[in-house]
Amino acid sequence: MSTPTLDAANTMIGTANGVGILVAPVGTAGPTDGASAWPAGWETIGYVHEDGITLAQDITSESLRGWQSKSPLRTVITGKELTIDFTALEITPKTMAMYFDEPVGTGNATTFTLTVTSQGGAQEYAVGIDTMDGDAVLRYIFPRATLSGNGDINIEAADFQGLPITLTALDDAGVLATIIRGAAA
Repeated sequence: MSTPTLDAANTMIGTANGVGILVAPVGTAGPTDGASAWPAGWETIGYVHEDGITLAQDITSESLRGWQSKSPLRTVITGKELTIDFTALEITPKTMAMYFDEPVGTGNATTFTLTVTSQGGAQEYAVGIDTMDGDAVLRYIFPRATLSGNGDINIEAADFQGLPITLTALDDAGVLATIIRGAAA
């Protein structure tokens, strides 16, 4: 029997690997390892707030008890939700559309128009998060995600007009995410 050991090489710092967070149309294939470039169709969200990205998992469960026991005999997972929280700093047609849950408007990053409707909603994206620590790469790929929340846009002279966005991963044939750890190219 071997003695368990600790290995600091298995820790990861959350530094962006290149652009850090990307989106693509649902169905766009992601990379299959840590060294490959992101395939065609993936685009950057742009700069995000220095606090980075928060991935959260919310598990709900139900404890099942026997008549003879006050303690659970089994626990059944009844729900699982993965969320992606970040604050986009670049004001572009893509980030504004994501924040307001609308299709991307017309124009480019410096001149655009986005119509926010009362009927907007249900935009879906494939989302990729690309991190690096030294030569180790950790990638999170969500095949389907949609807006599930957003925060306030604070408009003040001494700060960015950031777009706080929360996306929730949607079931894609039983898959919520693929996580790849590998070496950089």
